[in-house]
Amino acid sequence: MTYNIFGNENKMSERIFSELYEIMEYSFPDDERRDREAQRKAAENPAFGVMTASENGAVIGFITFWQLLGCVYIEHFAIARELRGKGLGAEMIKRFCERFYGRRIVLEAEPPSLGEIAARRVGFYNRLGFVLNGYFYLQPPYRNDGNPVELKIMSLGEPLSEDDFRDVKRLLYSDVYGVRE
Repeated sequence: MTYNIFGNENKMSERIFSELYEIMEYSFPDDERRDREAQRKAAENPAFGVMTASENGAVIGFITFWQLLGCVYIEHFAIARELRGKGLGAEMIKRFCERFYGRRIVLEAEPPSLGEIAARRVGFYNRLGFVLNGYFYLQPPYRNDGNPVELKIMSLGEPLSEDDFRDVKRLLYSDVYGVRE
């Protein structure tokens, strides 16, 4: 298994982007991801980065993230469907968190009340040290014709105070989604 970080200094190739986006397309519904061209444009932002896991040169998993003032935000994380449930995802998240040790790391997750899959996903992140914050949060639409999605913010290590949550939400809205509250 090979792990790589791509960003401004280390641009990913078109092949890597295509493999990553293929996994993203089947892993996330339209309302929870950008279209291909918007994703390519997001990758040009200096705050945006990608961590890939590869085997035999092929992308088998990825984490897209944003290094923001005050936190590192995991935007998307997925493992190729045929390799899920083998511990690769947990290993990838652990390596990512080690890379950004000492920084506040946050991510969005579906509320566990949505069903068994959402609850299992939150449980996965809990086992890796993330905690669910109880504050109301709407992910802004990724697309002009898209819908906002009610999610929860999870943070590594400790829950966010109400003030910290507001700061994180403001950062995500402005720097990632390009909207003002």
